[in-house]
Amino acid sequence: MCNKFLSFLFVLFLFVSSVYSQTRQNLEEQRRQVEREINETNRLLRENVRDHEQSTARLNLLTAQVTQYNRLISGINSEIALSDRQINASTSQIRQMTEDIENMKTEYARLVFQAYKNRGQYNKLIYVLSARDFNEAYRRMKYFQQYGEFRKRQVAEIENKQKELQETIELLRTQRAEREQLLATHRRESAVLQDIRAEQNREVERLRANERQLRARLEQQQREQRRIQESIDRHITEEARRLGTTTANVFDRLTPEQQLISNNFRANRGRLPWPTERGTITRKFGSQNHPIARNVVINNPGIEITTVGNSNVRAVFEGEVSLVGGIPGANMFVLLKHGNFYTAYHNLVDVTVKQGDKVAVREVIGKVYTERGSQSATMRFEIIEGGNRQNPEIWITKM
Repeated sequence: MCNKFLSFLFVLFLFVSSVYSQTRQNLEEQRRQVEREINETNRLLRENVRDHEQSTARLNLLTAQVTQYNRLISGINSEIALSDRQINASTSQIRQMTEDIENMKTEYARLVFQAYKNRGQYNKLIYVLSARDFNEAYRRMKYFQQYGEFRKRQVAEIENKQKELQETIELLRTQRAEREQLLATHRRESAVLQDIRAEQNREVERLRANERQLRARLEQQQREQRRIQESIDRHITEEARRLGTTTANVFDRLTPEQQLISNNFRANRGRLPWPTERGTITRKFGSQNHPIARNVVINNPGIEITTVGNSNVRAVFEGEVSLVGGIPGANMFVLLKHGNFYTAYHNLVDVTVKQGDKVAVREVIGKVYTERGSQSATMRFEIIEGGNRQNPEIWITKM
């Protein structure tokens, strides 16, 4: 019974260790992912430093980097918490194994002592020969044999348990060293975050010196954005009307091929490629306060991606060019149709497609507009299902 219980504890320990290992791998992969994003943002910041002084692009990059470092530090905190749980589990396991070994040694000593006490009471050979018949003599011989094997097994079990104990102690040393390394990383990244926040605050104060000019430019950009949105919404509504339905019920009126494209698009949620080869999300989806203009809330219908100047813009999925348009001051946009899904790409120049063209995934459809002398550029990317805008960040793959 005791051996079964010890085996159960050992199997349970192996299972918990396996789960911890898997969780640790997930956390480490998340950390590497954030570090890749930080490296990309750093690269853009180095290039953006040469941009014109009144641009908010650098501030947006710094703000994105603050978010990335917060995620990085949060992930490290999770790794430290996991490490603490592993250390506690290993410590408890060592304590239990030490107690088990002492109990096994005590039991073995008791058996040895009992055998020593009884050594003069009978002789094994006489005891066997005094049996009434051959079968009883055979059973007595088997008893002595099994008793000896039992004692050998006990010695082997004690040795194995001591080996397991030593391995667990070594594991504990490794876990404690990893925890110390994580703490050092946490301190280092926290110091970097403080420096970035200080630079971010300096950039905010510098840009706020020209807040009036910034507000005027922002209002113009919002007017342009609303005009483009209205143009896209009218187009999507008109396409649904031509099918004799509403935007919410377009799927039922699509051809089998178009429905398959819709289903494939949905199945790739979280795995769509980026519309640019590289970049950093510098403005997220939905409502958010403007970083400079006080009491101004921006409602972003998509995400804004800052990338290297003059970068190619690519289709994130196979589809058909539904609309190519543009308004003065806002450059061009391309609307692609993927069944009952649409993707919109804004702030483009050198557009290479026209309405009705079929496009493949990652096919270049234009370039992101880049101001003269600038090393970076920003585009807006939208995903629309029927008439409802989705958060593109949960649809595209991790950079």
